[in-house]
Amino acid sequence: MEEWRFIDFGPVDIRDMMAMDEAILKGDEGNTFFFWTPKKSIILGFFQKAELELDLSQCQDYTITRRISGGGIAFSDDRCRQINYGVVGTIDNDLFPLDITKSYKQICGILIDTLIHYSLNAAFRPINDVVVDNKKISGNAQTRWEGKLLQNGTLLLDFDIEEMLRISNIPIEKFMDKKIASIREGLTWLDRELKEERNMDEVREVMKKKFEERFRVRLKPGTLSKNEVELAEKLKPKYYSSEWVYR
Repeated sequence: MEEWRFIDFGPVDIRDMMAMDEAILKGDEGNTFFFWTPKKSIILGFFQKAELELDLSQCQDYTITRRISGGGIAFSDDRCRQINYGVVGTIDNDLFPLDITKSYKQICGILIDTLIHYSLNAAFRPINDVVVDNKKISGNAQTRWEGKLLQNGTLLLDFDIEEMLRISNIPIEKFMDKKIASIREGLTWLDRELKEERNMDEVREVMKKKFEERFRVRLKPGTLSKNEVELAEKLKPKYYSSEWVYR
């Protein structure tokens, strides 16, 4: 059985993590699956404008950066109850299809398999969401480079809607009640669906198992290579810079 590298970065500054993401994508260490735990933070999609998406006056205690993949904001609150994953692999017809929607569906299948394990009605919603009873529980983003892809995503175990709205660039006083009700109808999380709090390590282990089953591989614990560490260090200043974040 083929072995793929697995890394659990644990709690990490998102700026450092985004540099490591890019280093793994542009490195030469092969297919990799990894977890990381964000601190209180906001990650902008590549094409987003911070001042349009956020009320920056309310974000002073958040670490903000931008990623190299598209999509919307990845918001992490004080609860720290979300599982962030990443996959880097070579694009081919079987594991990581050239067709973008098909590749999203394949990788998001890990999350769907995990949710089905918990007896939830999970499904893929193109182009890059996972839903439970048509309520979004996972957002995902992808980028490609020289025949490889990087996909990141989040599985929500809990979520603070009110805090997300507080930092968003919308008139909270006028739309708070209506907006919360609307988001609650379209967004969900694991604790809410199961009506109990599940251990995050347990859910991560289920995800790892489902990854191995779906891709027919064995995950072998590893670390960044020397070249990846050196590249990440070179990339870090970009992710810390205002020019990158607020461009």
